[in-house]
This record gives sequence, structure tokens and C-alpha cells, in this order.
Amino acid sequence: MTRDRFLSKNLAIQVASLYAFLSSIWVFSSDQLLAFLAPNSQSLTLIQSIKGGVFVLITSVLLYFFVRLGTRRLENSEQRYRTLFFAHPQPMWVYDLQNLKFLAVNQAAIQHYGYSEAEFLLMKITEIRPSEDIPRLLDSLSQIQMGYNRIGLWRHQKKDGTLIAVEVTGHTLEWKGQFSEVVLAQDVTERLQTKAQLERHAFNDLLTGLANRSLLLERLQFAIQHPQKKIKNFAVLSLDIDRFKPLKYGFGHLLAEQLLIAVAQRLQTCVSSKDLVARVGTDEFAILFTDIADSNVLSDKIERIHAALDFPFRLDTVTISSATSIGVVLDQFQSQRPEDYLQAADTAMYYAKQKGRGATVFYEPSMATVVAEHLQLEADLQRAIERHQLSLNYQPIVSLKTQQIVGFEALVRWSHPQRGFVSPIQLIKLAEKAGLIVSMGQLVLSQACQHLLQWKPQFPNLYVSVNLSEIQLRHPNLIAEVEQVLKSLQLPPFSLKLEITESNLMENINHATELLEQLKALKIRLLIDDFGTGYSSLSYLQQLPVDTLKIDRSFVQNIQVGNKDFEIAKTIINLAHSLGLEVVAEGIETGHQVEILAQLGCEFGQGYLFSPPLVDTEVMNFLNQYSVREQGTENREQGIA
Repeated sequence: MTRDRFLSKNLAIQVASLYAFLSSIWVFSSDQLLAFLAPNSQSLTLIQSIKGGVFVLITSVLLYFFVRLGTRRLENSEQRYRTLFFAHPQPMWVYDLQNLKFLAVNQAAIQHYGYSEAEFLLMKITEIRPSEDIPRLLDSLSQIQMGYNRIGLWRHQKKDGTLIAVEVTGHTLEWKGQFSEVVLAQDVTERLQTKAQLERHAFNDLLTGLANRSLLLERLQFAIQHPQKKIKNFAVLSLDIDRFKPLKYGFGHLLAEQLLIAVAQRLQTCVSSKDLVARVGTDEFAILFTDIADSNVLSDKIERIHAALDFPFRLDTVTISSATSIGVVLDQFQSQRPEDYLQAADTAMYYAKQKGRGATVFYEPSMATVVAEHLQLEADLQRAIERHQLSLNYQPIVSLKTQQIVGFEALVRWSHPQRGFVSPIQLIKLAEKAGLIVSMGQLVLSQACQHLLQWKPQFPNLYVSVNLSEIQLRHPNLIAEVEQVLKSLQLPPFSLKLEITESNLMENINHATELLEQLKALKIRLLIDDFGTGYSSLSYLQQLPVDTLKIDRSFVQNIQVGNKDFEIAKTIINLAHSLGLEVVAEGIETGHQVEILAQLGCEFGQGYLFSPPLVDTEVMNFLNQYSVREQGTENREQGIA
């Protein structure tokens, strides 16, 4: 178009210049020429008339040429506009700004909105708008003037009733003598839906539909910055599901996700529209309570949460009960960083877990130091596991009949570089809460089997007994890990005995039975530890593929003929023998205890009477000395006889 305009302009200048040049020559020289050619006045008049007619003719031709040239340009421009309008891939239309009727629509509008061209031309633009949007539309149109351009986001309605979001670009013009507006309408519904979905992903948890950590921090930042205006008092709660990892391993990931969804739904019933519930970790939730009138109101809310979550969850065919520990931090914490509030609430929750299941603890500044030390201890333990800095002690298991050593129980120990010896109970709890119990258990199993392999050439009938924690018992890779250790060391499976506490078995008896059967398929021997301290196990005992029961030390330390501990031990031993199982009594410290247990038929025992736990380098010396000692005792008995 620019090139055509340039050529037309040059042609017009050239023609006008030529016409001006010839006209000037004609005007200034024609009279003298005519006087020379026409000596009499009558001929001169005739020739001047002819001259004027020729001049008019030339002028008319030139005017016609330029008018026609301009007309063609207008026609070409209009044709290009019509082509652009009707062939444009986006919906376009022209409508009368006075009566709002459609004057023209393109093919894209017909296809996108579902109306035919004839239907469009009988309609007003208000008929493709939702009724609630019409007042805003009329207000916008009342401000339009000639030459006015506008861009806006509107909702349109298709013929089938579908609502779409449309970005409208409009420009006023005169269309066939009418004050009109041409509109380009771009459907942005999908774009806005994608944007909304991205925002949901950015600020919402996909599994539960709750707010996520980002949105919680944003709302918390607002609460911190507007303490007196919008939000009076606020509190942040941190809570998680006690024992979630064992539940996940025991019932599977799908059921664990269902539990998280159910917890989220119950939490939402405990808050108002002003409050916010967020999922901030795998099984961790946080709640922002706002406009709290007093401490009683907050206490009521917390009690409501405990009541809601303590009630058992019915998921498919499984009923799950799990208490919740809650940590609370109030707005008096007075930090300007929302992350600090979450950290403080987490710290208080850690203290709540130490108090027991289902506890609530309010944050105090002194807690931070203790938690920091605990986190450092967790990091130290992880480093110790990775660098194989944990050690194993071995306590002998002795035949009460022959006094021969039949095996050793492996006991994990940790001597911290700065803190010194860490108690076994503290070590196990720390590993479980830090999520390190599985890796620590793998290390213990591997090292115990390696040490046993060193002793077997001289003592081929020895076995090693290794404890499994609740979380290990539910870990999906347990069978593969045990099998891999046995194969890599080429250790006979009967040389390994796995100890599982009675209470852990009872958590999910169906899962436990299936797991024990898989372990038995590897020809590993199985032992139920701390038998008699659990619950409801007698009815299931005959179903479990176990080899040995271990009587808890609590029934051994005060055992006397005829007392309660004696009767309990007697019952356990008789029950075990009736099911074809052997019995180990732990915690034996006196010969009198050995006599009573042997009288009751208990096959094996372990305790400080025989030996305290030994480091691996002491085991061979102990075995050799014990064998010599027992051989001497046997010889003396034969001599007396």
C-alpha cells in the first residue's frame, strides 16, 4: 500500500507539472500566435473559442484522471478491508452504536458463536452478553466517541449457552453512514483457565485441595503487617499425624493419601472462613487462626481439632486411629518473618510429641535451643550411619540345659564424639523420628551377618539375632534387603534370626502374617520379642509362622516359685511348647532364675549372668573361654559321678 501511494503521488506531481508548464506556454504565447495566424478579428474569435474548448477538454480529462485514480484507491482500500474483515481468523463484527444492532459479522464469528449471519443481523450485541453484565456494557458504550479505541475483558455467551471470556478490541468508524464500532473479539477462556490452574498449583496443595506453604506464608505476612487494622490477634498451629510413616508402610501409599485427604476435610470443619488450613509437608499441616478474642476461644478451637482427628477414620475396609500432636505460636512472638512463626510452631509441635500422643504445647523461646540441639543430633546420627560409625554389641544366648552358647543378639550402639554414649532407647527413638531407622537397620543387619561369618568357621552352629523396628517391619523393601544380604555373604538363612516385638505385630496382624510368611520362605528363623507385654496376641499366635518366643525381662527379674511372674512365665512356656515353639528368657542375672526357668522347661536364656554385651572383637575370646570352662565343668561332673 505504501508503494502504490508513492507511485500515485509521483504520477500526480509529474502530470501537474507538465500541465502547469504547457498551460503557462499556452497562456503567454497563444495570443501572439493567434494574432499572427488570424489577421482578421472574426477568425481570431473563432480560433480563441476553439482554444478555450481545448483547454477545458484537457482540464476535464486531467480532473477525471485524478478523480478516477482516487476512487480506485478507495475501492482497493475498501476491498482490502473487507477481505481482512471477513477472512480474519478471530471473530469480528460491526454494530450500530445507536441501536446496538449488528451490521456485519465475519465467518469466524459465525463459526465461534454458533449463530448464522442472518441471525446475527437480527440481533443486538446485548444478546450475546450475560444479563448481569449488560449494565456495565451500557455504561461503557455511553462513553464512546468518534475515533475512540477501547480494549476490555468481557464475558460472552454462545448460542448453546456456553460462557466464554473474551478480550475485546474496538474502534469507532462510520459504516454506511452510521456511527458504528468495529470489534475484534479474542476468546481467552482457555488462557485464563490455564492461568487459574497455574495459580492453583502455585498456592494450593494438589492432593488435599488445601492451601500450600506459599499461600500460608503470604497470608501470615499480611497478618504480621496489619496487626491492628485487618487482623486483631492471630495464632499459628503446626500439627502432623502421629506414626504416619508406619501407617503408610503398613497400609500402602494409596490408603495413606486417602488418610491425608480425610484429615484435611476434618480440619476444614474446625475453622471459620477467616482462617486458613494449609498442608506444608507430607503429613504436616498448619492452621492460621485470625481474630481470636481470647485464650478460651483458641483453646476451644484446639480441642475441636483434637476431637475431630482422634475419631477413627474409616477408609475403604480399614479403620485407622491416629492422634495428633499440635504446636502453637501466638502473635506475641513478634517476628517480621512468617517463616519464623512456622518454625516456632514446629518447635512447639516437637515438644508436644515428646509429651505423648495427642498433646498440645505453646511455644516458648527456650525451646528453640533444645530443638536446634536435637536437629544437630539427628544430623550427627545420619553422618554416623553414612560413615559406618555405629558399633554393634553382642549378648550371648545360652542353652539352659547344656550351658552351650547357641547365638548372639546384635545390639546397636553409638558413641557420639562430643556427647559420649547415647542410650539405646534414645538412639532408636531418634532414628525413628529422623526417618533414619531403615538405613540404620540395614547397616545393623549387614554388619551382624558379616561378623557372624567370621565366627562360623570355628563355631558353625551359631546364629545371630537382629531386631526389626516397627517402621522397618512396614518398609516395602525389607524382604529384598534381607535376601540381598544373605546372598551377597553366602550366609545360610538359618543362621539369621529376626526379632519382632509383639506390639509391632499386633499393629496390623494381616500385614504382619503375610510379611512373616515371606521371610519364612527365605528359611529365616523368626522370634517374637517381649512376649506377654502386648495385647490380644494369644488368639493370633497360632497363625504366625514364628519359631521362638522371648519372655520379657519384666517377668524374669522377680520370678519366684508360685508368684505372679512365675505363673506368667509358666503359661508362656506351656503355650509355646503346645505350638511347637522354643522359648528364650531375657534379663537373667542369677543362678536361681536359671533353675526356675529350666524347671519350667525354658530352653534358652540371656542376661548378665552369662555375659554383658560384647564388642565384636571380644566374641571369639569369649566363645573359646566359655567352651573351655564348660568342658571343665562337664569333666568334673563326670568325675564325681
